[in-house]
Amino acid sequence: MDLDLEELAAVIEQLDKTEFTDFSFEKGDFRLRVSRGGHFADAAAAAPQAPAQAAHDAGPSPAAAAAPQSSPAAPAPALQAVPTRQTQATPAPSTPEAGHTVVTAPMLGTFYSSPKPGSPAFVGIGDTVEADAVVCIVEVMKLMNSVQAGVSGTVTEIYAKDGDLVEFGQPLFAVRESA
Repeated sequence: MDLDLEELAAVIEQLDKTEFTDFSFEKGDFRLRVSRGGHFADAAAAAPQAPAQAAHDAGPSPAAAAAPQSSPAAPAPALQAVPTRQTQATPAPSTPEAGHTVVTAPMLGTFYSSPKPGSPAFVGIGDTVEADAVVCIVEVMKLMNSVQAGVSGTVTEIYAKDGDLVEFGQPLFAVRESA
């Protein structure tokens, strides 16, 4: 892959600032395809995908693209049938309360509240955290990215649930800053 995570985060940040329906990006042998309408404009020509891959596609290999499909209309219903998930446990305020800082997702990915399944969450409501404390993990393309609180204080709200798909800049936690 010729694209590092910082470049990918920059692309996602720019996408977040624009209005678009379909987006395709290629750099070297890396391909990214994003659609806000729930399906790609060329979904009938795309190979069937798992729901987790529908939002960002690494693209079919040249051999897969050349292979004939037995049912060209099959991928479109599969993409449209993916249910939308609630991404917030508690609705995030449009502006944080005075003295509170909102910890946001640094990138698009899957939110995990603990280091591994079955283990305790990094933080809970009422927990005191330091600025460098890990509060969650955001997984992107099988890479686990630790998210730090960024501020010392007490966790007052948790906006995301374990396994939620979170977007760049989406509120994850509210922390009441220490005096």
